[in-house]
Amino acid sequence: MWLFWEKKDNMIVQEYSKNPVYNMELKDFTVKYHEWNFICGDDITVFLKIDWEKIIDYWYTWNLSTVSLASAGFLSEFLFDVSLDDILAWDYDFLVSNNFEVSAKRKRASVLPILALRNAIHQYLADWKTDDFDDLIDE
Repeated sequence: MWLFWEKKDNMIVQEYSKNPVYNMELKDFTVKYHEWNFICGDDITVFLKIDWEKIIDYWYTWNLSTVSLASAGFLSEFLFDVSLDDILAWDYDFLVSNNFEVSAKRKRASVLPILALRNAIHQYLADWKTDDFDDLIDE
């Protein structure tokens, strides 16, 4: 049984990394934010168009590992028509609850796009907050 779930989860990562979506710079953005993982060197810049306190468009440019790239695409399935406050609560558990789970060594890679999203929203809200990996992963 465990092997079945491991393969299923691996298939999600493979599919989203093999067929990236939203992977270019948005020209007419409301906010842009760059985030990076200093441990592995992954980096992502997210471009968000926000209206009525919701994301209405999302694109990103990247130099990402397979897991981070898959996560960035996977998140696009959930971003639209969701309040900014809801997105600010997303973390690794959000990914797991939606069947995107990775090994302990890859958790930082999986949440990098969420970290970029959350910090872009903080910048947009001008709330003087900045999240880091510890805010997204309970270890």
